[in-house]
Amino acid sequence: MSRRRPFARCGAPALAAVGIACAPIATAGPGCAPLGDAVLLPRDIDETSGIAVSPGRPDVLWTHNDGDSQLFAIGGDGRRLAQYPLRPRPEDLEDMAAAECADGGTCLYLADTGDNAERRDPGSARILRVREPDVTAPGVIDLEAFPIRLPDGPRDIEAIFVLPGERVHLVTKGRNHAITVYRYPPPLRPATVTLEEVQRLTAGPQSLLDQVTGASASADGSVVAVRSYQALAFYSVEGGTLTPLRNGLVNLRPIQEIQGEGVGIGPDGLVFLTSEGGPLGGPAGMRELRCGIAPRG
Repeated sequence: MSRRRPFARCGAPALAAVGIACAPIATAGPGCAPLGDAVLLPRDIDETSGIAVSPGRPDVLWTHNDGDSQLFAIGGDGRRLAQYPLRPRPEDLEDMAAAECADGGTCLYLADTGDNAERRDPGSARILRVREPDVTAPGVIDLEAFPIRLPDGPRDIEAIFVLPGERVHLVTKGRNHAITVYRYPPPLRPATVTLEEVQRLTAGPQSLLDQVTGASASADGSVVAVRSYQALAFYSVEGGTLTPLRNGLVNLRPIQEIQGEGVGIGPDGLVFLTSEGGPLGGPAGMRELRCGIAPRG
């Protein structure tokens, strides 16, 4: 769980103290550019931690609060469309993804994997799944739960992405160990399953601003975005592993997120970012970027 970390805006003394300078958003590589200004989210979505774009309705976005037991549907303007209590209640919900279900249709996948102290018991961390709800019929959502353990002990995990064929991946935060990508060996099943390590994205643990807070895959599975508090990294998917795109590291400091958390890839190079409201209880926000990423073929 990543509650209330005191991140300042670009140019503030806190950033200067750690030697971080402001810089424009990268124009090489994916060439991301903001579309309009940030939009504010409703007050009851003040700790938005994950975001996913509906594959069938790109005007519908799904989000949740950090560690919460509610799912929200919102529009591109940040307006709440519907709200859904979750059952069973997640212990520490950190990120989410939208992708095709194994048997067709669209599913939402939620990472109940937060573990700041890295002490959760094996099997207590879970991937949760539900068919994409109807935004015109809000109500309690009954989740399918798939318990997991990691092969090398507990890790704090705040990022999930799902590739076609219901290939579920989790990315560790990099708090005390290297940022690592793990794969759930399909199919999803109710017994506790040990994840498989795919690759390590760093040689060791990362400083606070470079720790991973969210991830997302394009609908065709050719591009994956992994974000931290201050940057967005794009990868191509090759042979089941992630390869950094040339000039694919995007500096997010200029958009002045208070506490950047979620990322969701939509169609036509659209990328949505969410930020928590910060330690002083301000409103959470969402930014929309357009990036030069395109599906294969």
